[in-house]
Amino acid sequence: MQTSELIKTNTTLQESLTKENEKYYGNLLIYVRGMALFRDEKKSEELLLEVLQDMLDAQDQGVSAEEYFGENPKKTADEIIKQLPVNLFDTVKIFLTSLGIYGLICILPELIFPEDGVDIGRFVVTGLYWVLLVIFTLWLLGMSLYRFKNKLVKSFFILLVGIGVVLGFILNFYISTPINLNLSGMLGILTIIVVSGSLLLIFYKENDKKMWLPFIPILTVSAVLGILIRLNVFSSLLNSREGKIGIAVILGIVLFIQYVLIFLNNRKAKAKA
Repeated sequence: MQTSELIKTNTTLQESLTKENEKYYGNLLIYVRGMALFRDEKKSEELLLEVLQDMLDAQDQGVSAEEYFGENPKKTADEIIKQLPVNLFDTVKIFLTSLGIYGLICILPELIFPEDGVDIGRFVVTGLYWVLLVIFTLWLLGMSLYRFKNKLVKSFFILLVGIGVVLGFILNFYISTPINLNLSGMLGILTIIVVSGSLLLIFYKENDKKMWLPFIPILTVSAVLGILIRLNVFSSLLNSREGKIGIAVILGIVLFIQYVLIFLNNRKAKAKA
């Protein structure tokens, strides 16, 4: 099976776990994926699937995951990681894919006003920063699951991530490079259509669509506004002072909806855990 098929099978089989076993396996899954970022992804998913199938077999016999694998899940997780060969190609592929998805998501809001242009250099710099921050956050999450259970340490980790997020927004506002691309007129409309189509394809192939749902309103509205403002029929209205204020209000409302959806998703995830 391909890596994507392994992940999909893994996600489907997890639904058969009891609540206790699901928590046990979920922590192990996050730890292994977070701590094995520079190792063979496919081999990692194969071993995780083997563990899950063993857990399900034991569950059918009335044996819990803790009884089957022991009270020290970190030992099991570390044994899995030790078996994984280092694979820099997979790491580079994941890194570039994440950077590309970040660019596709962030470029639509930037395309609303044609006269501003798109700062490609800023996209690359901030994109690299956000991808590295996500990798660092996953590593911290893995560390906090088994190695650091102290609430004070976990609070410190949360603070670090929070500072990283704030710095990311600061970078986005203050970085400016001369690598600027003008995407007005039909070129801009075609770009918006291509980017929207690419995101739609990614969403269609994504197993966990709930993760993407909060971003759909802002991306859809940005794409529609970006196209309308480039059409002669709406250009004068949307480029006027009143039009820009209206766009700002619309984007503010949509961003609020996005944060509400993210909050609801997180609450559901915590309730499930």
